[in-house]
Amino acid sequence: MVVRGVRQDGGSFISEALSRGAAAVAGEAETKVPQGIPFVRLPDSRSSIARLAAAFYGNPSQAMRMIGITGTNGKTTSSYLLEYLLSKENKKTGVIGTVNYRFGRTVIPAVETTPGPLRLQEILAGMRDAGCEFALMEVSSHALEQKRIEAVEFETALFTNLTQDHLDYHKTMQAYFECKVSLFEGLAAGRTAVVNGDDEWGKTLVKRLRCRTLTFGIDVPADFRAENIHGQSHGTAFELVFSGKRTAVELPLIGRHNVYNTLGALAILQALGFDGVRLAGGLGDFPGVPGRLEQVNCGQGFFVFIDFAHTPDGIRNVLSTLAAVKKKKLIVVFGCGGDRDRGKRPQMAEIAARFCDRVVVTSDNPRSEDPRVIAREICAGFPSSFKEFVVVLDRKKAIRQAFLSARSGDIVLLAGKGHECSQVVGDEALPYNEREEAQRVLNGR
Repeated sequence: MVVRGVRQDGGSFISEALSRGAAAVAGEAETKVPQGIPFVRLPDSRSSIARLAAAFYGNPSQAMRMIGITGTNGKTTSSYLLEYLLSKENKKTGVIGTVNYRFGRTVIPAVETTPGPLRLQEILAGMRDAGCEFALMEVSSHALEQKRIEAVEFETALFTNLTQDHLDYHKTMQAYFECKVSLFEGLAAGRTAVVNGDDEWGKTLVKRLRCRTLTFGIDVPADFRAENIHGQSHGTAFELVFSGKRTAVELPLIGRHNVYNTLGALAILQALGFDGVRLAGGLGDFPGVPGRLEQVNCGQGFFVFIDFAHTPDGIRNVLSTLAAVKKKKLIVVFGCGGDRDRGKRPQMAEIAARFCDRVVVTSDNPRSEDPRVIAREICAGFPSSFKEFVVVLDRKKAIRQAFLSARSGDIVLLAGKGHECSQVVGDEALPYNEREEAQRVLNGR
């Protein structure tokens, strides 16, 4: 089957496929096929391959209760919260997301947030065969645009938020939003959408939906609302307001953004028929999420956190959270990915300068770009009055310099890598683990 990709056209490989034994070609009208070779004309190759893959594996999504999670930030934490709460209800659950794909004792490293249709249906079939009752899927905008989930039947879907990211691919925020909308417009009659009512794009989404909708928020009236939020260095307490009743919630996660993630997860569970308010009381033992404000403690006198924040909104959420609990200085190490949205680079610098006492600009998956150019574009966003920044392109040296500059009581945030286990330089993924590197430097310090 011929699919036109982002960088290459599958039609370029027809001759090679035929030489390896392919008996026919399927593709869209413009596909050029050698004379005499059977050709099946398809209205949409991407849609067709997704549906064929689902049929081949016996339509596994129909055998489970499917939950889709989309948005710029918060997808992974939301999926971990849902998985944890469902496990407390003794429900077998599979997860497809940014950190990994997992079900039962099977854990598959994630190459991308939402895999391609063939791999996706294979994994869903594995979940079904393992007896999973629920499947949680982080749904990326790329997956929606490329119709990877075309044949997946979702029972409910969660919209976390929408902020600038992936504009190298989508070009405009409106186009980015429309991709997200397609997940919710695909919900069958009687299904439920759960939407962040505080998010401006979420408000627009609610107006467009015809299905049942549950909203969550902090600042505006919503079905699931958090009030009286109190943040500390070890967690967050708030009151959950639902159907006129108030419930005290103790959350072992810090930050206003994690209150939103929790509200969204609880609303999803309510949509699935569970008592979201009762489940809220069981969050005290939630173990956290790999690479999301994950603390690294090797006995040093200062605090070290690693986080996946790699967008303006993501780094704003994390830095504002840490700034609110800091006792002394806040230091951040971050970079920006190459071959990705360049517009967010100066924005992230401006945000870092607003909240931090010191910034170390470094490299983060430069891919085909020159890390020096990326760093210059980041630094262009620092206000002229902010002088407390330095560029150290070797990420390991950048971490060491940040730790050497830290004093007792300071907070150091290593942002951008989080759970990732590689640094992408050119076309090569070099092994790299931020947590292990931080531990190595701290233990040798």
